[in-house]
Amino acid sequence: MRSSFVRVTALTAAAAILAAACGGTGSAPSPAPATGQPTPAATKPQFELASYQYSIQTKGKLRVGTREDNVPFGLKNPATSKFEGFDVDIVREFAIAIFGNEAKADPDKFIEYVPVVSATRIPTLKDNKADVIAATFTINDERLKEIDFSTVYFRTGQKVMVKKDNATIKSVADLKDKTVCTAKGSTSEKNIAAKNKDAKLLLLDSYAPCLIALQQGQADAISTDETILFGLVKQDPNTKIVGDYFSDEPYGIGVNKGRTVFVPFLNKVIADMIASGRWAEIYKKHITPVSGDLKDGPHDKGRSN
Repeated sequence: MRSSFVRVTALTAAAAILAAACGGTGSAPSPAPATGQPTPAATKPQFELASYQYSIQTKGKLRVGTREDNVPFGLKNPATSKFEGFDVDIVREFAIAIFGNEAKADPDKFIEYVPVVSATRIPTLKDNKADVIAATFTINDERLKEIDFSTVYFRTGQKVMVKKDNATIKSVADLKDKTVCTAKGSTSEKNIAAKNKDAKLLLLDSYAPCLIALQQGQADAISTDETILFGLVKQDPNTKIVGDYFSDEPYGIGVNKGRTVFVPFLNKVIADMIASGRWAEIYKKHITPVSGDLKDGPHDKGRSN
């Protein structure tokens, strides 16, 4: 009897020790991950070794050329020094697609922002200072000779903006002998010259100085893409947008030539954003407050908010 009692007591004690080690649940503890191995939550997407997205992932940063004074697309907030806007939120989705779950909480940890203006977008790419350009970048044949683009992720058209009390300029046809401000090196510059050869162009690096020129009487009008003008009108309610579209402006993400795997990757991210409703969320966040409409994708004609 004593021998049996000793054996039972020993087994009971061993069971108690095991239960204590398991937290009293009776279940074996989960094995700790091996040292240096990522947890499932930190697993990154797998890419072909020769792909450009793999090289970005390896470097740990997606370098993005974007504007820093172009509401509502790209703005460096002076209060926080963080970039924000429609283009910025689009490239954050690219960062998440490249770096995976690690980037979801704060995509900006994986992004290096490179400020650009219209005239420096292509040089910034060709000098390898950025991996992508997301800066209201219109796709056209001339630019396609130098760089490649993603599929269209936003579409707009060019219009004219004047002071609210201006009753003489109602469209691009009324810009004869008028001083019109636009960004140097932009498609807007060429569109104005093509539509009204008698307009006098004031070419500045970006549109914030154009607004100052209009306010101070150095320019009679500003002309560029409507959605950019929306942002300027929001800054100065004593201005207005006039006339119909006189151009078609399909925006794409600019990349260097030769990224044959990278461009389809960007296109898929854009398509997924549209299909999932994420594109519409970004539009509603940044564009709807200045446009007053809602859209589900770049080819949607829009509906009232």
